[in-house]
Amino acid sequence: MKKLISLILMFAMYSGFAQRGKAKMLPVLEKGYYINTRNDTVWGKVQTNPEDPTDLYKQFGFKNNRSKKPKMLNAQRAKAYGVGDKDYVSVELNGKKIFLQRLVTGRLNFYQYEYNGKIEGYAAIESDFYIKDTGADPSEADLKELKKISGLFYKRGLKPYFKDQPMIWSDLDKYNFDEVSVIAAVKEFNKFYSKTGN
Repeated sequence: MKKLISLILMFAMYSGFAQRGKAKMLPVLEKGYYINTRNDTVWGKVQTNPEDPTDLYKQFGFKNNRSKKPKMLNAQRAKAYGVGDKDYVSVELNGKKIFLQRLVTGRLNFYQYEYNGKIEGYAAIESDFYIKDTGADPSEADLKELKKISGLFYKRGLKPYFKDQPMIWSDLDKYNFDEVSVIAAVKEFNKFYSKTGN
């Protein structure tokens, strides 16, 4: 009987300890960097497995050699950060500072933002894409501003950015937005300007 009571008590204690807090994953850290508000590049390790994958667009965990665990940095405290082959830059959208993933850099910059949403009624991660022309003519200053590319009629939204190279724009599918095709088109466009120094 004592053994049975001891067994029940041990089980109850084990259950109580096991359910006390929500289990958290250990942070997975990879070599990376961030650029602070004084434009200093700080090298260390960036956490690549937040509980919510869309958190990488709001904040990131960073650990240097002196710290024991990652500290969280947001878009007010870091101008940019990078880990692996991904780079994120701080921007202000709708009065809020966030990070966008930089997909292509050059005369045309192309970015992605991921957030929690719904696709066909199911919880899913959705993406928005943004573009800007860093070398736009002063008469077209609005092209130098970050602009969201609509999934519907996306080709019409991209036309002013590709007006100097219309053949690249005309090769894009008219109806279906394809991230890989748009990235390839932006890279192709930028090749013309990396050679001439614009």
